[in-house]
Amino acid sequence: MEAKFEKKLKAFLPYIIIIGVVYLLTPALLFVGSGFVSYLVLIGILPLTAAGCCAHYAIHHESDIWLTLVAPVFFIPVMFLYPIFSSGALIAIIYLVSYLLCGYLGMAIGEIIVGNKGKSKNKKTNKEAAPRKTAERRPASRRTADSDMPVRRSGSAPRPERVDIDNTDDFFAEDPYDDDSLDTATTSEDIDAILSEIQQRREND
Repeated sequence: MEAKFEKKLKAFLPYIIIIGVVYLLTPALLFVGSGFVSYLVLIGILPLTAAGCCAHYAIHHESDIWLTLVAPVFFIPVMFLYPIFSSGALIAIIYLVSYLLCGYLGMAIGEIIVGNKGKSKNKKTNKEAAPRKTAERRPASRRTADSDMPVRRSGSAPRPERVDIDNTDDFFAEDPYDDDSLDTATTSEDIDAILSEIQQRREND
């Protein structure tokens, strides 16, 4: 737990220093400046500092709500050191809440920027991966095309004889029932034996 707190504090430290210096020193212009300078400090410099630091932290680190409290914490002593209460305590409290909201806004902007960066990186990686996939698939398609091609016969292999369809003698088949050895006493077993002999003759031929 302590190590986690120390790690978070180290990440917060640069932003704490920047916010502290701006919030404690910049309002000193309220004494010597005109009304325009006062509005520039209270409405321009201080809220932009809170929002910018929170946005920068959200971009480079994970968003953390605790950082949004840094600006209001530094603004509390500023309310007593500088003549901010001269316009009324309610106005000072409104400034305090507005700086808190500016921190939240900066965190939201940082998260949006990080999300857009992540989407753009994913698009780039997808575009780079697409041609690689097609390049890998092309050899596979060539292989399938080669495998589908008919195999050429070598010159030494004998060509099959052509059969004349009009000549009925080419389609002569031996009929097992034309055998003279068959008679009325022939059984199915005898027929099977004769058929097996005929098949053996064809295989030997």
